[in-house]
Amino acid sequence: MKHACEEISRLASEKLERSLSFMESIRLRLHLLMCSACRHYDAHITTLHKVLKIRRKNTLDTVRLPQHKRKKIEKALKDSSSD
Repeated sequence: MKHACEEISRLASEKLERSLSFMESIRLRLHLLMCSACRHYDAHITTLHKVLKIRRKNTLDTVRLPQHKRKKIEKALKDSSSD
């Protein structure tokens, strides 16, 4: 069963980044019905993925440089590249 759990943990991770094929999805669902350890793993990584996605979005939305600071950085980069 260890080999099956390794494959299922890989599929559980991959489903967060891409759509699984029909057969991959069936294999994952059937295994999760039988294996509580993989069910827990799937639930944990799904929750972690959602939390990180929300955190990343909030960080991107709230981190904005004021225009004057952006110009200062652009000037410094331009000045350093001309050296």
